[in-house]
Amino acid sequence: MSGILIVIVLGVLQGSVLEFPVQTIATLLIGGERRDNKRAPCDRLTVILNYNLLATGKDDILECLEKMYKAYVGNLSPNVSAVLLSATNDEELKEYELQIRDKYRSLLYDDLYREGLAFARGEYELVDPIHLDNVWAMYIDVNRNVFLTDYLEEICDRYAREFMVVHRVSRVLRKCGQYQDLMLLSEGECKAYSYCDKRYYGRLAREPGEALFHTSEDVSNIIDRKFNYTLVLDSDTGVPRGGVFDMLRIAAAHPERGIIQPSIKLHCGPGDTLFMHLEAMRQNIYEPLTNAITALFKQSSYFGKALIKNKLYIDYVIGSKDDLIERVPVDVLSHETYEAALLKPLYAGSTFLLEEPSHNYVTWNIRERRWNRGEILLAMYFWKNAFGKPMRWLQKKLQRSKFNKTKVRTETKLDFVTSYIAHSALRHMFMKPALLLYIILQYFVHLRNRYASIIIVMFSVLVFPKFATCNRKNYKFVILETIASILQFTPEALVGCVRIWRALYANVSLNVKWVPQRAVEEDFKSSNPFLSSFKHLWGYSVFSVLVGVLFVIFLDYEGLLLVMLTTTAGLPVYAGLTSLTTDFKCCKPSSKLLQRVFRRRGILDKSAIANVVADSNMYSSIGNIYEPSLEESKIEHTALMPNMYTNYGFDDIAQLLNHKNTHKMESWSSDVESMIANSERYGQMLSLSSGRYSHSRRFDGREKHMS
Repeated sequence: MSGILIVIVLGVLQGSVLEFPVQTIATLLIGGERRDNKRAPCDRLTVILNYNLLATGKDDILECLEKMYKAYVGNLSPNVSAVLLSATNDEELKEYELQIRDKYRSLLYDDLYREGLAFARGEYELVDPIHLDNVWAMYIDVNRNVFLTDYLEEICDRYAREFMVVHRVSRVLRKCGQYQDLMLLSEGECKAYSYCDKRYYGRLAREPGEALFHTSEDVSNIIDRKFNYTLVLDSDTGVPRGGVFDMLRIAAAHPERGIIQPSIKLHCGPGDTLFMHLEAMRQNIYEPLTNAITALFKQSSYFGKALIKNKLYIDYVIGSKDDLIERVPVDVLSHETYEAALLKPLYAGSTFLLEEPSHNYVTWNIRERRWNRGEILLAMYFWKNAFGKPMRWLQKKLQRSKFNKTKVRTETKLDFVTSYIAHSALRHMFMKPALLLYIILQYFVHLRNRYASIIIVMFSVLVFPKFATCNRKNYKFVILETIASILQFTPEALVGCVRIWRALYANVSLNVKWVPQRAVEEDFKSSNPFLSSFKHLWGYSVFSVLVGVLFVIFLDYEGLLLVMLTTTAGLPVYAGLTSLTTDFKCCKPSSKLLQRVFRRRGILDKSAIANVVADSNMYSSIGNIYEPSLEESKIEHTALMPNMYTNYGFDDIAQLLNHKNTHKMESWSSDVESMIANSERYGQMLSLSSGRYSHSRRFDGREKHMS
């Protein structure tokens, strides 16, 4: 019987890892380089940058709005708007979101006003190049005085008002429901008509006809705008300068695609943890496999952060009032799988979004558990009889009166390619219990080559894929990542099973204890990271030591089991070590860092400030600036010819240059420049009230006035 079991388990295990060597061979055959996507002019396409947030504290709001401000200012255009779509419950935090929005609006108004003055004087080196092409160049033929008196304030006011915050009424479908409602609002729908049927959704259904969003000026600004695209983003997602225009060009060349999925680059800097650097390194090493597989299938996963075509999404995923579709299950967490199945995402590996990796192993583990829970929910819908019915029965027994029976209105059928992509995470998840079961069973079964199978599995997962990615430039990083992967993933046979069990129990019992990742990160920063690691992982160490001692004393020596137990026992040490920075120092608490900045600027109240310096190099800390190729430049470029200056009172270039030498616009003060240069966190929050601009004006959402 043991022999039969181990053959079955080994078959499942080796079948699960078989895709790694298959992907590697495919990469070697077709190449793992980034494919350059076809592009087309996108002058008429409109997009709204949609950041989604459920804030648990002010730091969440500050981080999200900082990211949104950088994304918006770095892609400023008449066709681009930005909105923070908030599901925050706390009234004080909701009010804080609006306060910070107004402060960013004020900063944007100030920066644009100064740029407009520089543009009017022909001092183009003082104007952000993207703003010059997309905002100011259209006023090149307007008389200077007319521009200053009739246009400038209106331009600043308009772009400041496109930086928005709206608050959603319902929590149905969580993040997915947030941007669904935003799309409907853009199409002119103010009241809910989707996910209102209690026959399908029980207590999770919302009331028909209830408002989608709480009434506000920003909501009124979005209604019936009919944006072509929504760029869906998380609160920690960065958008490189000009990246939005690049995505729109790709979308314009592929109008049949409902999702343009850019690559996700994990970003980290010198002051970040070793774990973050290892995660970013791992992603770079395995990127060629992603490039090859998406090129082979001409399709990719949807990562939850992508450019979505609103009309196609509504038609295929939501439906109309008269013909509801509602393909995404109301309680599902991994909604991306259903959306990808219908809209066939195009992988745009030649452009990218930025995201921070998990700060340490513990927060990575928390995130993985949340994802595991989402995959289990998916399995309940994909295999509704074999897996869904037993799970529903257990839920009914354990949840009792809290049990809420749901079903999907329109089922989604997956073809082979979509199914392979959709179930990738689920396959990897089930590798862990199969591996643990194999390690246990092989002790009780006599095998001629005891370790051959596990060596093949580990080689296929950790070593063989490197054949397609390793080269002279990165071989040192490949070796380092391989060693780190052995230390991190060998315990996964045990830790992964515990994670799956906890995710399974959370789904069955509805007993979910949510631990905010930010709280864990701050715990690591404010105390000794080794102590913090042991506090979260001590159970694995104690269990591994006890079981290891028992095996050594009472049973025969078993090398494979002891290797797993040894690495698991040392997990807190690995977690603590990789929680240090690259110079092996503890990370500094962000709250204390902000307090030092506030004291330096003479500000005591956090709520009094929330601004970032908007100079032309402000984005260098979050990735390379997108630079179009020569062919792309031919598609969209506004030429600034020498004769343009005559409209502003300059007869020739010599007169212009002489004017620029004698009338320089006021630049940033030295203390601000020093703060930028020495900042430990990009985008430090600076005071609005320092009075450092001679032409500064304020935008507070109601009026403008001279400072």
